[in-house]
Amino acid sequence: MQSPVKPSPRRAKVLHLITLSVVGGSQDNTFGTCERHDRSRFEVHLATNSTGRWVDRARASADAFHPIDSYVTPPSPINDLKSLVATTRLLRRERYDILHTHTAKAGFIGRLAARFAPVPIVVHTYHAFPWHDHMSGTKRGVFIGMERLVRDGTHYHITVSENERQEGLRRRVLREPDSRTIYSGIDFTKLDRPVDRDAIRASLGWGPRERVIGMVGRLDAQKAPELMVQAFARVAAADPLARLMIVGDGELRPNVEERIRSLALGDKVKLLGFRDDVPSLVQASDIFALSSLWEGLGRAMTEAMLVGKAVVVPAINGIPEIVHEGRTGLLYPAGQVDKLADGILRLLADPALVTRLGNDARLLTRSLFDLNGMVRSIEEVFTAQLARRS
Repeated sequence: MQSPVKPSPRRAKVLHLITLSVVGGSQDNTFGTCERHDRSRFEVHLATNSTGRWVDRARASADAFHPIDSYVTPPSPINDLKSLVATTRLLRRERYDILHTHTAKAGFIGRLAARFAPVPIVVHTYHAFPWHDHMSGTKRGVFIGMERLVRDGTHYHITVSENERQEGLRRRVLREPDSRTIYSGIDFTKLDRPVDRDAIRASLGWGPRERVIGMVGRLDAQKAPELMVQAFARVAAADPLARLMIVGDGELRPNVEERIRSLALGDKVKLLGFRDDVPSLVQASDIFALSSLWEGLGRAMTEAMLVGKAVVVPAINGIPEIVHEGRTGLLYPAGQVDKLADGILRLLADPALVTRLGNDARLLTRSLFDLNGMVRSIEEVFTAQLARRS
């Protein structure tokens, strides 16, 4: 007698919820996860504000896309209430097995909505905490209190660095047994495409002899681009062949342009705005530097290390987990312009050190930041939570 055919197990229905569809590390992580999920096991939905530069990628990454355009980053009581109502309705209508929230605004509102429209499993990823040392103690306390408010409705927390996980435990916004560090995966194929280094430099008006420092990041208070320009002024005074390119845009662009003019840096600094060829631009640079005041881990920095660039970066948050001083890069105290300039000048004066740091950075990061490995780790979390609640 023929054995009965076993029915295929039902796919778990997952909603990834993130505030914005802009170009950014959190979005790259989230959309990459949606793209790579095992479709034999998961039906993947995505909800976000649909007005960002990466919205086409967002739409293409999931089996179903749900625009919620009231999601905005500044506090906005009316928009935030609209987002809560829209998210609650979405959860009730679609009856998800798993809600995975990302970033501060969507993380708080989404987890609050899950109380009104119960979801069996709620997972949240902290790509960076919503508080930092450069805000008032009162404001920091409010953010920490909000995270504690939704902690108990969260079945599992993911952080992108162990430093962040330990910080979360100290602040009591997550729990030891139900939390895990999963480094943010990156698609190596995008980084490893052949690059005509000289042609890229020529397009910027620079030749092969110039020594190019690259920085990638939004022009905002977190990335502190004016500090980078200030540090570069000292570098340029010591090395006439030094050049700086900053890839990214934001509300501080007028301030940065004014700082470049006031320091008479002329065409030695290029503000390139948002670009779709960031990996190629990083490969065309000689070293990578960062002036951020706070970071989750630093995705642009990680990508630079993955292609073998020596880095000069601030010793903040999770960065020292992968940038080991003098071994995989150079660290400096955040906000200290002279120390940032010293690190850059040290590398420009020592090509052998640049090569050694870049090679060791590449070896370390290639073992930690594989995109497929990140997605499998997230799916392990999902599978374990589904098993616990079955």
